[in-house]
Amino acid sequence: MAAAAMSDDAMGKALWDAAEAGNTGEVTRLLKAGAPVNWAYGSRQTPLMRAATFGHVESIQELLDRGADLEAKSNDGHTALLWAARYGHVEAAALLLDRGADLEAKSKGGSTAFFWAAYNGKVEAMAMLLDRGADLEAKSNLGHTALMMAACNGHVEAVALLLDRGADLVAKSNDGYTALLWAVYNGHVEVMALLLDRGADLEAKSKDGWTALMWAAWNGHVEAAVMLLDRGADLEAKSNDGHTALLWAAYTGKVDVMAMLLDRGADLEAKSKDGYTALMWAACNGHVEAAVMLLDRGADLEAKSNDGQSVLDRCRSDTCKSALLDAERLQRWHRRRLLATWVH
Repeated sequence: MAAAAMSDDAMGKALWDAAEAGNTGEVTRLLKAGAPVNWAYGSRQTPLMRAATFGHVESIQELLDRGADLEAKSNDGHTALLWAARYGHVEAAALLLDRGADLEAKSKGGSTAFFWAAYNGKVEAMAMLLDRGADLEAKSNLGHTALMMAACNGHVEAVALLLDRGADLVAKSNDGYTALLWAVYNGHVEVMALLLDRGADLEAKSKDGWTALMWAAWNGHVEAAVMLLDRGADLEAKSNDGHTALLWAAYTGKVDVMAMLLDRGADLEAKSKDGYTALMWAACNGHVEAAVMLLDRGADLEAKSNDGQSVLDRCRSDTCKSALLDAERLQRWHRRRLLATWVH
């Protein structure tokens, strides 16, 4: 009687909570009392979606038997199958497929259940979905594949499974990024090694001309950068705007990577298309430690960009200027420059 007196919203929320908790007995009781089976809450998730999110198979079965909409979507376009796959609930996902769920349904971002399983490294769910016919090379709206996202998130076992199943190593996203570039971006060296061992292109470039080494430098991933160089990466490769890996490391102030690149022979005075040197970028962005290190390595303090501005002109902070103009450091720099003049 109490349940019958409740409003639809109250009964719907109670059903939603019971489905989330996997309380199948309560799910059954509420449905028999007239609770709206497809009542949506929050981000428009239904009770079926909540049960799928947490892998509550019996509750899923009961909801489906009572008329739950198998293909209802939440605000982000996730169906119950996408939720189950995303969190690796193999039995729940299999049940939904057995009941007719659309294997290739996509979220608003264009991602399938298989994509989300790969994104989170849910290997067993991935294998089951592939065995059921999931598209190995399905792309999101941004052109991301399952392999790219597994690599991006460092899921070694997932990457291995995808490669064993024939995933395309050279596929690129809309902005030109391969799985290797995504792995390097986050410094996932185990994934990088696996991809390279399987034949990934070390010098593949994104649409803006970035190589894997540039991304390692930009983000300060020393171990990743060393691996790439040991595998033969081009130390002086340039992006579309003329930046080398050293320039990008200086831009973001990644001192450890800068030191390693210089130790490996990076051109200290390499310039971008607009004439910026590594020292200019470090100074411009206020990376004092990086600027000082470059100066100590002999960087040209008097170099100018294409618009005639010097390193000191580019300094955005008094702290940076003071560091560069430090008398002792400046004296050492002049001595090195003078010696270089005599030698040549």
